[in-house]
Amino acid sequence: MNTRTHRAPHRGHRPLHALALAAIATSASAADTTSTAANLLDVVVTTGSRGYPRTVADSPTPIDVIGGDQLEKLGANTALRDALAQLLPSFQTTTQASLSADSIARPAGLRGLSGAHVLVLVNGKRRHNSAVVSLAPNNQSNGSNPVDIDLIPVSAIDHIEVLRDGAAAQYGSDAIAGVINIVLKSRGSGGSSTTTLGTRHHFDNGGQDNGGTVQQTLDWGVALPRQGFLNLALDGKLQQATVRNTDATGAFYAPVGGQPDPREATVNKKVFAGGLPEIHVLNASYNAEAPLDDALNLYSFGTASARQGRVGQNFRRPNATNIIPSLYPDGTAPVYTLDERDFQVAGGARLTQAGWNWDLSSTYGRDSVANGSDHTLNASLGPSSPTRFDTFSSTFSQWTNNLDATRAYEVGLARPLQASWGLEHRQESYDTVSGDPRSYQFGGYVFPSGPLAGKLAATGAQGAITVTPGDEAHLRRNSYAAYLDLGLNPTRSWFVGLAGRAEHYDDGAGNTTSGKLTTRYELTPALSLRATASNGFRAPALTQSGFAQTSNQYNIVNGVSQFVQSKSVQVGSALGQALGASTLKPEKSRNLSLGLSFSPSRQANLSVDAYRISLSNRIAQTGFLQGAAVDALLLKNGFQSGQSIKYFANAIDTRTTGVDIVGDYTQDLAEAGQLRWTLGYNYNKTEITHIRDNPAQLAGLGLTLFDRAAQGAITHSNPRSKLILGANWQVADWTVSLRETRYDKVQLLNVNPLYDQAYAARWLTDLDLGWRLRAGTTLSIGANNLFNTYPSRNTVADINGFPPYSSISPFGFYGAFYYTRLNLTF
Repeated sequence: MNTRTHRAPHRGHRPLHALALAAIATSASAADTTSTAANLLDVVVTTGSRGYPRTVADSPTPIDVIGGDQLEKLGANTALRDALAQLLPSFQTTTQASLSADSIARPAGLRGLSGAHVLVLVNGKRRHNSAVVSLAPNNQSNGSNPVDIDLIPVSAIDHIEVLRDGAAAQYGSDAIAGVINIVLKSRGSGGSSTTTLGTRHHFDNGGQDNGGTVQQTLDWGVALPRQGFLNLALDGKLQQATVRNTDATGAFYAPVGGQPDPREATVNKKVFAGGLPEIHVLNASYNAEAPLDDALNLYSFGTASARQGRVGQNFRRPNATNIIPSLYPDGTAPVYTLDERDFQVAGGARLTQAGWNWDLSSTYGRDSVANGSDHTLNASLGPSSPTRFDTFSSTFSQWTNNLDATRAYEVGLARPLQASWGLEHRQESYDTVSGDPRSYQFGGYVFPSGPLAGKLAATGAQGAITVTPGDEAHLRRNSYAAYLDLGLNPTRSWFVGLAGRAEHYDDGAGNTTSGKLTTRYELTPALSLRATASNGFRAPALTQSGFAQTSNQYNIVNGVSQFVQSKSVQVGSALGQALGASTLKPEKSRNLSLGLSFSPSRQANLSVDAYRISLSNRIAQTGFLQGAAVDALLLKNGFQSGQSIKYFANAIDTRTTGVDIVGDYTQDLAEAGQLRWTLGYNYNKTEITHIRDNPAQLAGLGLTLFDRAAQGAITHSNPRSKLILGANWQVADWTVSLRETRYDKVQLLNVNPLYDQAYAARWLTDLDLGWRLRAGTTLSIGANNLFNTYPSRNTVADINGFPPYSSISPFGFYGAFYYTRLNLTF
């Protein structure tokens, strides 16, 4: 697939298929923004169609185009997924606190579905998945390992094409909610530098870190012979941790002589250490093309990343069995640690011969993560316990080979028939390797004296995810696919597209087929209609089949925060099968969409797209299986009782219904400059239409496989609507950008309805002021969440000093971020 960006000549009319939201409240020079406003609809896009070049205005499916220069000018959003959430109403991301890897590689999704249901491409080629497994409660990724787009340098991006439509028939697994195609810069000269400094609004948390951030981005283009190019990019970021805690209650120390320990009067009660993580990350990339002659073009691109993260956890008090007084006389807040290395390299050739355009490519990507825990201990080992562990490592690799071919046939219609076909082979592997055995070892230490005398110390590294040798995963699979894609115009105003794909997996996923019908009809030069109907699939992630772990964590049980030792087990393990786990099947989807676009002038555009996505055999993690009935079943099968077990299953069917509305209007104010108004709105509702019956092993035990809290994570944890209103004013050397975003209310459901929590809707204000000091130099200051808005407070009783705000807030609970930014172009 050719992903070079071109500008098409202006046509006499501009029916809009999707608003490019890049102009929503961003800071750029007047010249840059005017150019963007005038030409975005004329950008030639390659996502969602093959062969015949199509602009955004001509695309038969809704596509948003986000300019790379806009991504670098979003204040606090130095992570790519945050930028997309700020610019696209249908894109959601969550800000997890104290949830290990999920706080660093955070869940995100499109149109109410998870990141596992969104296909990510770079220059039109499939991006490899992460080795980080998403296990955060109240998110919809469900043990999958979505692509981590934050490991792609922002400075390398020319633009992003976001296809908001099912496209499994064209691209294969994962493309159920849509496709994100990240197109890298292809210039052969010049470069840019952006420096961003920022910090959070002060919060009374005992003087702990407050989110100071430094980011530096660089890119440089070099010309190669025959109009070839080499573009290099480098991003570096240092981010301090951000903590939003309260005073813990209750005793920290054991009584002395029947009276409170004197240290209780002076102990620091703000001890919860979770929040935004400390992150050090370096991302690099290259993008190159070298034409050999007029018919043959060689290309290659790649990225490489190194990232280290530290996530604080809940405090372990010195009066508990999980603390050894000689190691931590005042207790400790463990820290989850992540050390990650990631790379991807692609190479290929494009050839034009005998009327056919050929593209042969190979892409290999690999992500490796070393997981650990610091400021911790395994109390069962007694005073000899280490205070730091390397708990386990995980690796995911993906090798993809593609042959794509396309040409036009003159068949007597208004335009030539566009015929495309292709073959794909993809090999994936996922491995987990157990770490330090002392992190999960049962040491049998018994407290010899003091208030805990005679009690058995807790087993396992505190605040850590551990993998035992029996939990290790070593999975491989291959997939083989073929597709056919046809596009024809029966008349000049009517386009019809047909696509079909067959795919074979050599593991339990088996064979799948999918198809797509797309049509667009231009009623007038200003008004057009479009519709699609398709079915698709998502193969079970290798992580969902193979990841197993044990963790010591806090969960809300019947409205009270309780310490829980839990296990996620493999579906093929003896323990999982004893509780009813079985081989996972692919998720199947049916997508319907209907939309219209209206462009009465170059200054005004409006588009409306309604959609329905039905998912069957949706994979989700069960609730905790525990209690007397489970203990009896475990003992019957030769396992230890007292365990809390989860596994993944094709648990539910869902139906997601929604609408996207996007629009813009540009005013020419003559000497007062230019004012651009923008609107983005998404309404999205997900319902569970069927829940799988309990497996035979659990029949009659009175257990719910997919409990009410797990159901709420699907149906109530995302805002039902999201509204973005923006204004961008450029006059002379000044730019003023204002954005208002409204997030609808959300709910956190509990197993017991008495402990449900509801959080109100919130408005957030972002403001950015830019001043062009001279040609090529712009200084900006701004604030994200200018008025320091926080979500509703929690109502669940808490003694641990947790943050008092909603854990499922769609915008986090960290308040305002103030920044300054210096941009240089040369």
